[in-house]
Amino acid sequence: MKRQILIFWCAIVSAFPSLQLPILAQTQPSDVPSAIFGDPPRDAANPTRNEAVWIPSGGVLMNGVMYAAAGSGNHPTVLNLHGTPGNEQNLDIAQTLRRAGYNVLSFHYRGSWGSPGRFTQAGGVDDGISALAFLQDPAVVAKFHIDTQRLIVIGHSYGGFAAARVAAAHPNIAAIVLLAPWNPAQDIPIFNVPPEKFAAAAHSIFDDDEGRMGGYTDIDMAKEILAPGYDWRLETSAERIKNVPILLLSAKYDTPDCQGTELVAALGRLHPADVTTISMDTDHPFSDHRIALEKEILNWLQPRTSPSATGANSR
Repeated sequence: MKRQILIFWCAIVSAFPSLQLPILAQTQPSDVPSAIFGDPPRDAANPTRNEAVWIPSGGVLMNGVMYAAAGSGNHPTVLNLHGTPGNEQNLDIAQTLRRAGYNVLSFHYRGSWGSPGRFTQAGGVDDGISALAFLQDPAVVAKFHIDTQRLIVIGHSYGGFAAARVAAAHPNIAAIVLLAPWNPAQDIPIFNVPPEKFAAAAHSIFDDDEGRMGGYTDIDMAKEILAPGYDWRLETSAERIKNVPILLLSAKYDTPDCQGTELVAALGRLHPADVTTISMDTDHPFSDHRIALEKEILNWLQPRTSPSATGANSR
């Protein structure tokens, strides 16, 4: 009886095409890069792979994963810097870029998500610099076929602040992509409150960090920003990165401290070589614009990181 019922429903679906699932009738969008929705052919000799790596920084080895692209040639390679605490790691972007032929290194800062050591926000910038040095180590270059003339840094939120500082330390990279980059200095007034209100102020900014940053609490993070001796202004990086191609994507429903406004203004005064800004109708994690986000990043990166473009970008 069950078999007869199954045959009956199969016949009904076949007889009425409108009952079939809509996904079967979808066609390739003409304006979306194929790497967003299509897998490349398998390269048996040099296949796509995920490989765990350990990145030295500050006397410890940070946890990382290399999303290695297929093919024997040298690949443009992306350093992916997540925010704090890293709930959104943009691994969908990593996968899309790999399908397009990019290696992507994603890792966790010291003291976060199981990486040893103690997290600090200034230390995370140092970790990003260490990760970029890792991508230029001759053994790593040979293993993952890295084109060191086509290194790209992508950073989201706190990772955007770190990405700007990493690029400022290495201004010969090929490109920078900043996603809702955080400007910590914009939050200093929020923390300048009476002592009894400080914990609430810290939690209002760092409301999801507790337990994820190796014991470094929201109060610790706010105190670090208030402590003297470190420049927390995002725009401070402008002078050193003005000649690097920069894509800055912001979100309409985000907070003012993650719009990149001060950095864009500072760059404008310096006559930058190549700056593109895009505002999206979404929130801080780009929650409902992930495909659009990948499309903008890929379309912007490809002409700037092709082999013919690296000569123009190298300094």
